[in-house]
Amino acid sequence: MNFRLPSNAGYDTLEGTVRRAMLLDGERCLLLELRITGTGFRRDVHPITGEVVDDFAIRLPQVVVLRAHFDALRRALRQWQTTQEPFSLDLDTGRDITCTVEVRPRSDSPTDRWKPDFILVHASGTARIEVSFEVDASCLLEWSEGLEQAV
Repeated sequence: MNFRLPSNAGYDTLEGTVRRAMLLDGERCLLLELRITGTGFRRDVHPITGEVVDDFAIRLPQVVVLRAHFDALRRALRQWQTTQEPFSLDLDTGRDITCTVEVRPRSDSPTDRWKPDFILVHASGTARIEVSFEVDASCLLEWSEGLEQAV
């Protein structure tokens, strides 16, 4: 099943697919595929449509997360809809690859809890990807509902 998190302005998107459930060292895990697209560098405009061309597309075909941590993310997103409480969760299995998701007030406006930053960090010992973009309640609700339907 698929899920999606659009940015507030519509220029960036996290899309994901739950590829399958699996066991890793006896722990329940999910194998995800993630794709992040955006126009953060904005170098080109399509000559015919005038739309900004996606400037980057990052595909992570095999992101293994603990099922319990995935469920904690779903709970944190539901809780955010009520309290706008920032959160940071490590979704990974605790091995040599990390996958951290954060929803927290924007760095340039710490008082605006209704438009927080979404931050995804996926890293290993030799590579690190960090993506962030502004979201709002409707973006996070769409993501939350997609995650619920994905499992």
